[in-house]
Amino acid sequence: MNYLIASIALVLVGLTFFFLRERRWRRRERTLRSLLDEADTLESSLIACRERMQILRGMLVDLPEEMTGDADEALAADDKVQAALRDLLQHRLWIKQHVVDAQQAELNTALEALRQSRRSMERQLRHLDEITAALREAQAR
Repeated sequence: MNYLIASIALVLVGLTFFFLRERRWRRRERTLRSLLDEADTLESSLIACRERMQILRGMLVDLPEEMTGDADEALAADDKVQAALRDLLQHRLWIKQHVVDAQQAELNTALEALRQSRRSMERQLRHLDEITAALREAQAR
């Protein structure tokens, strides 16, 4: 009887260990997938930002200088977009190099950094859209 109880306890401990390890791996996998998805989304946003900046440059040719102040300021961010693309590449390299040995906390930190960058880029894209709309309105007049 004691052997049966000890065997059942041992099986329960083993199952608990397996369940906890599996849960940890699933969480890690979700985080890694989210990291890669965020990197892809950020890259798309950065490329869209660069394209919108090119459109703005073309629009500025047709307008007087006094009407293009906000657009000039927005276009000055071109170097920042390039720097962000380089940073994104560094994030991707870090993920590739540390996918096996990174702690969950490090993965969470990297994920949050990418999410914060994406939110910042989304604000920049909205700003560029507002400026583009204002310039189109000015061109129409």
